Formats: sequence, C-alpha cells, structure tokens
Amino acid sequence: MTRFRRLTALILLTVIVSGCAAGRAFRRGEQQAAAGDWDTAVAYLRQAVQQAPNRPDYRIALERAMLNASREHILAARDFEAKGQLDAALIEWRRAGEYDPANRQAAAKVTELEQTIRERIEAARPRPPIEQFREQARQATAEPTLNPASREPLNVRFTNASLRDILNFISNAAGINITFDPGFQDRAYTVQLEGVTLEQALQQILTVNNLFYKVLNQRTIIVVPETPANRAKYDEQVIQTFFLSHADATEMAQLLTNITRIAGLAVQPVIIANRAANTITVRATAPMVAIISQVVTGNDKPRAEIVIDVEILEVNRQRAEQYGLNLSQYAIQGFFSPEASPTTTEGATATAPFNLNTISQGVSTADFYLAVPSAVVQFLESDSTTRLMAKPQLRGAEGTKLTLNLGEDIPVVSTTYTPLATGGAGINPLTSFSYRSVGLNVEMTPRVTYEGDVVLELMVESSSLGPNISVAGTSAPSFPSRKVATKLRLRDGESNLLAGLLREDERKAISGLPGLIHVPGLRTLFAGNDNSIQQTDIVMLLTPRIIRTHELRQQDLNPIYIGSQGNLGLTGPPPLIAAPAEPEPAVAPAAPGAPPPPPTPTVPPGSSPVPGTVVLPPTAPPGPAPGAQIMVTPPGTQFQVAGGPYTLPITVSGASRVSTVSITMMFNPQALRVRTVQEGSFMRQGGVNAAFVPKVDAAIGRIDIAITRPGDMVGASGTGLLGVVLFDAIAAGSSTFTLSGVATTPEGTAVPLAFVPATVVVR
Repeated sequence: MTRFRRLTALILLTVIVSGCAAGRAFRRGEQQAAAGDWDTAVAYLRQAVQQAPNRPDYRIALERAMLNASREHILAARDFEAKGQLDAALIEWRRAGEYDPANRQAAAKVTELEQTIRERIEAARPRPPIEQFREQARQATAEPTLNPASREPLNVRFTNASLRDILNFISNAAGINITFDPGFQDRAYTVQLEGVTLEQALQQILTVNNLFYKVLNQRTIIVVPETPANRAKYDEQVIQTFFLSHADATEMAQLLTNITRIAGLAVQPVIIANRAANTITVRATAPMVAIISQVVTGNDKPRAEIVIDVEILEVNRQRAEQYGLNLSQYAIQGFFSPEASPTTTEGATATAPFNLNTISQGVSTADFYLAVPSAVVQFLESDSTTRLMAKPQLRGAEGTKLTLNLGEDIPVVSTTYTPLATGGAGINPLTSFSYRSVGLNVEMTPRVTYEGDVVLELMVESSSLGPNISVAGTSAPSFPSRKVATKLRLRDGESNLLAGLLREDERKAISGLPGLIHVPGLRTLFAGNDNSIQQTDIVMLLTPRIIRTHELRQQDLNPIYIGSQGNLGLTGPPPLIAAPAEPEPAVAPAAPGAPPPPPTPTVPPGSSPVPGTVVLPPTAPPGPAPGAQIMVTPPGTQFQVAGGPYTLPITVSGASRVSTVSITMMFNPQALRVRTVQEGSFMRQGGVNAAFVPKVDAAIGRIDIAITRPGDMVGASGTGLLGVVLFDAIAAGSSTFTLSGVATTPEGTAVPLAFVPATVVVR
C-alpha cells in the first residue's frame, strides 16, 4: 500500500511539473508573439504543445504564430528579391515554406530561385581554356575575307547588258578586283538592284547565272562557273580535329556522317572517330568544316546531373500464438514384460527378455504395461516488429542507371553435362555459380527535361531467400519477390511516396485427437494450436534535385542555314565579306594625381573586424554588399539531436578576382560538433590547384579556413562554393553561425567582404 501511494504521488508530481513547464513555455511564446518575434514565439509554442498535446488553445496559438512567421519571412524574401539578393531571398522562402507547408507559392518560389541561382552560377564561371584555344585557332586560321574600299549601297540597273560589264561596274563601285576563270562565258543579263550591299549583289547575280566566287585576298575575287569539277578545284580542303568533352566520339561520327552525306557533293567529307582520345578528325572543304563545327558545338553538351535523396523503411512484424493441449506423440503403447518392468532411455522403451517357462507358470495382467502420452497445456503469444531504415543519397548523370542494393548476394548452383568426347553422351558434369541479389533492390534511370522536370524510370524489388524446392530431382532455392516498375515525372525538389508493397503470410496448424480437433469448442481445449502471421511492408520516399542543367545557350536553338545543296556554306553561300571595322570607344583617363587604393594587409582568420569587412547583424536584413558577400546556409532553422549530420555550405557571391581568402566561423560547441570540413570548387576556377587548409577548435567553437591560389594572376570571380562544414547535433540549445575574414586579389589588394550570419535551434 505504501508503494502504491509513493507511485501515485510521483505520477502526480510529474504531471504537475510538466503542466508548469508547458504553461511557462506558452506564456513566453505569447510574450514573443506580442513583441513581433514570431520565430522565437513558434519555438516556445512548439515546446508547449509537445509537453501538453491535449491543450487546444496551445495548438491554436502555435498555428497562428506559424502563419504569422511565414508571412513575415515572405515579406523579407520579397524585399531581398527586390534588392537582387537571391541567396538571402531563397533562405526566407524556405523558412516560409517550413512554417506553412501548404503554401504553394513558397514552394514554387524556392524552385524558381534555386534554378535562377544555379543558372547565374553557371553563367559566372570563367570560360574553360579549351574554348579560348578554339577561338584563337579560328582567328589564326580564318579564310581571307573581302574588304571593299566602299560600303555604300549599290543602285544598279542594266538591260540586256554584258554580264562581264555588270560585274566590272560593281567591282569599280565597291573598289575591288574581279578575275574570271578561263571557263567563264559571257552572256546578256538584265538586273535591277536598289540599295543592296556588295555581298547581296554578288550572291544574286552569280547564283542566277550558275556562278560562284572565291576570295583571293581583301581586294580580289575570282568568278568561276558552278560545276563539281570547279568546286573540287577551288574549294579549300581542311583537316580539323574536334575534341569532345561530353559526347561519345563514335556516336558523334555516325551523326555527322548521316547529316553530311549529300548526293552530288563534289568533295564528300571524311569523318574518323578516335575512341581512345574521344576526338573526331574531319577532312572536308572549309564551308563543310564550318558546318560540322556548329553541329559538334550543339551536340557536345554535358548531361544534366541530379541527386536523388532516398529514404527507405522496411517493417517486418511477426505474431505467433500457441495454445491448447499437446499430447506426446498422440499414441498409447503396450508392452508385455513378465520378467521385469520395461526400461525407458532417451524416449525409447525396451523390455527385458524372458524364459518360455515363465508362460507355463501363468500370465496375469501384472505382466502387461501401457505407456500413456504426457499432456502439456501451452499458452504462448509473441509479437515482434523489425524496422530496417536506409537513407542513401545517389548522384548521377541523366541516362545513367543508378543501382541501390540493400541485402546480400545468394549463390545459385547451375550444373550442365557435357560429353567427354565430341559426339558422345553428356556425362561430364560442369558446375557453375551465379549470384542473385536478395533484399531490397532499387534501379533508377533519371532524365532531366528541358523544362526542368525529372523523368524517373524506377524499378523496386523486395526479395528474400525461400525454402528449397525440388526441380527434376534437384534441390534449388526459391526467391519470394515483390516488384514494381513505373515511370515518374517529378519537379525539382518534389517528393514522391511509394508505399503499399505489403505482404502478409498467415499459417495455422492444429494437432490433437482424431475427431476432437474438428469439434468446435473442444478443439481449443484438446488440441494444440499454432498460429503465426508475418507482415512485411516497404515505404520509400524519393526526392530528386537538379544540381547541373544541360547548359543550353540561345544560339543552340537557332537553325543553321547552310545554303543550297550545290553551294554549301555556313549561314548561306559564302559569307566572305568582312564586317566594317568599328571605332574603339574612348577610355576616360584617370583623375590626375589620384593614388591607387592602398592595399590592406593580410590578417589571420578570425581577427575581424578588419578594414574592408562588413558584418551584418542577424536580426537586420542585409543591405547591398559593398563587394563580395559570404554567407552560410543551414538546411533548416532546427536541428535534431542525433539526427545529423547537417551540411552547412559557405558560399560567396559577387566576388571579383579573389586570390586568397581567410574565413572564421564561430558556433556553439555545447550544441554542435564538427564532423568534417570539405573544400568547395569556387577557388579552383580555371583548373587552378588551390591550397585548402581548415582548422577546427572544438573547445571554443571556431573554424578557420584558409584558401590560396598559388602563383595565380587571374583570381576567382562570380559566385560559388568556398567550403562545406558537416555538423553533428549533440545537445539541445541554439547556435548562431557568425562569419568574418579577409580576401585579397593577386596584386594584394583587399576585397571588400560582407557576411550574412545564420541561427539554428537544436532540439
């Protein structure tokens, strides 16, 4: 009785303390709501609801605070968008979606801003060296172009005049020289041209008269009759090697061969693929090589890449019931043993031998023995549940199959019989082993549409090793399997729940006395019942995220005009007249006596404030950054203890010619612990091997990162990732990530920096 009273008092004390804590959290939440701090109000009200889930007034207050917090973040996001600070706007839209998951506008804005930021990052990246080499090669090996002395529009009108005289008149008006091929035949021609350029006049007159021209130098052309023989004689042939970065050389060669196979072409192009170097070497006329170059540029595009977050939960549940009366062997045994009683050893009963004279003395009932089965009454019920969870992250290019196997490989024996000699009977057994994956197997083939959606071909199979079965006298394993194959179309960041792969195996066994096991009521008492139910279910959550697009350009969508079948040329027959030179814009001279900006000395990381550094307070929205902006973006406003690791990227935007950068991040070491610090790709622009040196002080909660581009005179510019920090949440509390540091150009000039901190709550 005393123990019962103590237990009751302890329960009442716990309820009272919990109610007091919930009320205290609720009052604090109301105070913060009255002050307009909706984020803190939501945190307190959530605590109150968790401690007192049956209080409807707490839930109503929490819902109201979450809606108000979502509205505040939406207003802040729009303000950041108006200022062009898309990274900060993206954070605000994400927080608004967390507080109000039903807000479709927030979800759509998150997707839109992620795509816009990704496109800006791709556009801000410097051109690869291979593109610069290609441009230099085109300028160095360009064909001669015509540069007429006069570019005034031509006004020409001739009636039944000599074609040679018409061309000579045009050459004198434009200030060029015309030479005629020996096969040129003069004829009468009527033409009227009003306000046309030299190139247009030549194309019109020569095309109608089945002629073409070849530029010899800036002031001279030769007019030639249009025949395959003359084309082979005058068209310059070019050998060029195209270095492919993304496309397959064999497939590209087949594509080009099919496109450039034109009947009646004087010089058929020769296209050879080099699979080892992934290059294509082409021999063709100069206009055809220019066409092939455009086709290669349009098709040698990188494949889009995605990351698929997969969450898998497999639940196994087994329930078993054993009850009723079990008799040992359900049999009565009789023994005749007149000499001695039977002996029982290890479940077997044996009788002693006897002399036949014993029978003459008489047999009585004392010489017979009966073995009565023992009775056991069973009352057993079991219920077990098994949960297997996996949370992998798969990354791959579109069109590439992604495979995930969670289980084991079971060997399967296969035996074949071959003859010892040719034509003989198959008596020589050959045994081989093949492996079959058993468990949870997932195969996905993603494809990114040009509209930004993800098409996912999905196959999910859950299999297990079953009992052996006999096939033609050979024992072989069986594999119970559940499989689903489908094709999904999801938006970037949209999740899809795949569930319902449920399997339930029920087994019932009954044993007892004949007849009684079929009598209702008695079979429960006089029979052994063994019932078992096994349930398995699989739940899968897929979330694709596009991390790299197709990198299409507007010129990739433009059609390529290649002229007529007998007169091929890029953008029409032949564009061989140079554009007029434009005057160079005047450059305003610097103010006399204006000294260059003084360089800022390099300061070790973490020693902020320093000149050129602007630290933005966490409560005030950041204004326009005076230079580069460095910010940390947590995956959410709340972390769960033992729920990590949590990835915090450190990004920079608006940077210009950054050669060295030193950053210090401060955090709460009582709530968070650093797992690892990884390097970003921003400082490796142009293929520079940057030096990345991280240093973690776990005691005071400080991370120092120093990144240097040794020997670099260009610097990194634009927007990108400086580094990534992985945190583990170890205890409840809050942590504000504050950043500071310095950056310099290759000349040692300080780069102005602005920092955007972030705050998270660990629960």
